[in-house]
Amino acid sequence: MYMFVVGSIKAYGMLYTEVVEYYSSGSGNTAWIGSIAIILELGLGPIANFLCKIYTFRRVTTIGGILVGLGYFLSGFVTRMEYMYLTFLCAGLGYGLTYAPCSTIISYYFNKRRGLAIGITVSGGGVGAIALPFLYKYLIEKYGLKGMFWIIGAIFANICVAACLFRQPIYLIKERKKRVLANNSSNNGYDVGGGRSSLGENGENIAQGINKSRCDALDLRFSLFKNVLFTLYVTSFMCCTFGYVGSLVTIPGNVKALGYDRTYVALSVTISAGVEVLARILIGLFADMNIIKRKYIYAVSMFIGGVFSLLAPFFESFTFIAVYAVIVATFSGSFISLMPLILIDVVGLENFAPAFGLLTFSLAVAVLPSQPSVGWLYDLYGNWNPSLILTGCMYLLAGIIVLLEPIVIRCCTKRDNEESSSPDNQRQIHNQCTAAEDMCKDNVGFSDTSFAS
Repeated sequence: MYMFVVGSIKAYGMLYTEVVEYYSSGSGNTAWIGSIAIILELGLGPIANFLCKIYTFRRVTTIGGILVGLGYFLSGFVTRMEYMYLTFLCAGLGYGLTYAPCSTIISYYFNKRRGLAIGITVSGGGVGAIALPFLYKYLIEKYGLKGMFWIIGAIFANICVAACLFRQPIYLIKERKKRVLANNSSNNGYDVGGGRSSLGENGENIAQGINKSRCDALDLRFSLFKNVLFTLYVTSFMCCTFGYVGSLVTIPGNVKALGYDRTYVALSVTISAGVEVLARILIGLFADMNIIKRKYIYAVSMFIGGVFSLLAPFFESFTFIAVYAVIVATFSGSFISLMPLILIDVVGLENFAPAFGLLTFSLAVAVLPSQPSVGWLYDLYGNWNPSLILTGCMYLLAGIIVLLEPIVIRCCTKRDNEESSSPDNQRQIHNQCTAAEDMCKDNVGFSDTSFAS
């Protein structure tokens, strides 16, 4: 599933250059096509996880696969570039219903080797990004751009085949049963029997209680943002995502702008994808060893990616672009493997699903201006150098934010201590204690002397 879902997103850079040339459209406006798909892929995370709790991972991702295939198939009938916004809206909805569930379900099935399992899973995106650019190239040369979209749509429908292998995690099954039982116990006189809708003493249908529990399953938990570490890392991941998604366009776009043909454009994407397959597995395995804290692995990776992005404008050979693609894949792209691990370290496994949903929604906000921004900079300056500098700065900012963790914790601790020692807070605690004493006297009948003792 990662091979088709994430692989096609990564390989979009190849399609991007073809769509710009075929429809003679601007770089910035055309970049919105890929951004729409990525925004929906990430932004629908909370809703997708909510639906998976109710209707199972298998059903939700199967529907997602149908929408992805349909979106690409319909793109073959587009006569103007602007209409592709609608077809990729359909594909994006499919991406949204598959990406978060595919990323979330793995963490429920592994504990000791969770990092390695996640690394292997996300490396599937690299496998897809290796194969798809050259498949695109072959199909375009043989059947044209529209014929390529029709065939790719049929191929991507095989996401449904992968979805058939999903099984609902035992943890979520038990959680749902507890939620339904707790809801039933709170409604006295209700009797659920024979799978039928039963009536309680007040004539209310028991299905109302079950529907309420389903709504509660959405569980966005915006209160997680009160966790300063969660907010800190979400902000850092947003900066990294801005740069990384921008790189998916700047690398192949830069190759084409320097005068290299379609083969080199596909090769630049494939090199990056091939390295990612191995790099993400190794980074996941290395993170499991706990030799270095995961946050430091992430921060160093961001700094390396940022430095090379700032150096890229000084080189105009395909050799350096290939090296740069390797660096981006190895270091900048490592956040895909580290995000679930760091998130679990911060909020725990019990809060992982809602936290990951909030994270993907936040990443969608970062994706929104990413590719259009680098495309507009190219339209404005006539080269990709300003775009490379922008992505490099975002990588560096992502690393700096993580290194601010000790300072943020120190400031928050100091603030909490000051609040707890303030006269108003002490007065509130005193009032709460007094109220508790009065309640105990009234309910239990203790005398002043006995209570004091």
